[in-house]
Amino acid sequence: MLNIALVGAPQTGKSALAAALNGALQTSACAASIVIDPAHLPAGNLAGYDLILLMGLEAPAHGLHPCGLPAITAQMRDAADQSIRTALLQAGVPYQVMYGSDDERLTHALAALEPLLETAGKRLRQSPGSMGGPDSAGKARPWVWVCDKCSDPQCEHRLLSDLLAGRSRPA
Repeated sequence: MLNIALVGAPQTGKSALAAALNGALQTSACAASIVIDPAHLPAGNLAGYDLILLMGLEAPAHGLHPCGLPAITAQMRDAADQSIRTALLQAGVPYQVMYGSDDERLTHALAALEPLLETAGKRLRQSPGSMGGPDSAGKARPWVWVCDKCSDPQCEHRLLSDLLAGRSRPA
């Protein structure tokens, strides 16, 4: 079973990502324990997680807190985010920052989980052609991002190489 920690300042989408990630993992029959803000981040507790995902601060908090309290201020969120980042750095544990819409965060979280699942001998169920795997002829397909905001250097290099090769070919 994988242990996943979701951490972040208040109102950054931790609960939404936890629900979506839990649903995606259940669909793929992958066992995982997803914990939101584990014990308010004592350094000793962080080392036990296979993956730590930090929610990025990109959109201002708005609306009401789930308990009906007013939304927190941007300064409060910034301070909480800085405190969490400091705790993660002091603990010396690796983490990944999740940015984007709820769907983009889920896509990024699943991509971060993929190597851990492969190590455990499991794979997420993917739509055909979304990620590497054998094609109908049994040949390995290259891994393909479905995101137009990809920052994977190998992906960008492959795209640029293909574009340049296409220009040098006569029409």
